[in-house]
Amino acid sequence: MTIKTQEQDVAYSAEVFEALQNAVRDLRRRIEDLTTQAQSIEDIDGKAVMQTLKEIQGLIPQCAKAENNLHENRNRQAGIARGAYALDLDKARFEIGCKLDRLRRCRPPKAVS
Repeated sequence: MTIKTQEQDVAYSAEVFEALQNAVRDLRRRIEDLTTQAQSIEDIDGKAVMQTLKEIQGLIPQCAKAENNLHENRNRQAGIARGAYALDLDKARFEIGCKLDRLRRCRPPKAVS
């Protein structure tokens, strides 16, 4: 049985997101090349245009999903719940400890029968 840690989830999500960013950069370069060809009145390869458009349509949802996944993993690692509330457990423990100390000081010195 393999245990997956939050750090591994975040690292994997970051790798996937980076790979998708590289793919988007590559597509952007190809689009710029096609735009240059169109502006210089060169023959444009229709198949290349259609293939690039199909890849763009496929990558957009993947990028959005990877970005959301990375964001959720980073929030989970930071202790932020789904509703975007961060819990500072160390501060909560300290405050509870202080309140318990105050309650202990307030109790009567002898046990009540």
